[in-house]
Amino acid sequence: MRVRQGAVGDWPFMYALAKSGIQDSVSPWRKQPVEETLKYRETLLKGFWTWIQQSGSIVFIAEENQPIGYLVLHASSREEITGVNQGWIMDLGVLPEWRGKGAGRALLNAAEDYCREQRVSYLGLAVTSHNVRALHLYEKFGFAEERKLMVKLLE
Repeated sequence: MRVRQGAVGDWPFMYALAKSGIQDSVSPWRKQPVEETLKYRETLLKGFWTWIQQSGSIVFIAEENQPIGYLVLHASSREEITGVNQGWIMDLGVLPEWRGKGAGRALLNAAEDYCREQRVSYLGLAVTSHNVRALHLYEKFGFAEERKLMVKLLE
C-alpha cells in the first residue's frame, strides 16, 4: 500500500466514497430522514474540491493498485480557543472492504509527517461519538478527547 498526494483527478473517487460514508457519520440524535441528510451533504460535497484548492489544503490518497482511501488535511488551521496553529483533518474515508487493513493508519501517518515537515505541532479532527470504529483508530493513533460537542433535541 502506498500513500501519495491527491490531485483533481482523484475527486470522483473521493466524492463517491464521501457520499457513501455519510451514514457512518450521522448522529443518532439527529432526527431527520436520511434522504434530507444526503441531499444536504451532496450540496456541501459539490463545493469541497474548490474549497480544498482555495484553502491550501492537501489531499492524501491511499492506494493498492487503485485508490482505497483518502484524507483531507487543512495544515494551517487555528485552534478556536487558543489560536494555536494546528493541522485539521477535514475528512477521512476508506473503502469498506479495506477498513481494518492499515489504510487509515497510513493516511494518518502521511498527515502527521506533513504537519511535522511544516512545523505544525498539533493535529486535530472531529468524529461522531457513535462512530466507534473510527474512534478506536484515532485513540490507538494517540488522539485524545479535548472537548465534547453536545446536543439536545427540543420537542
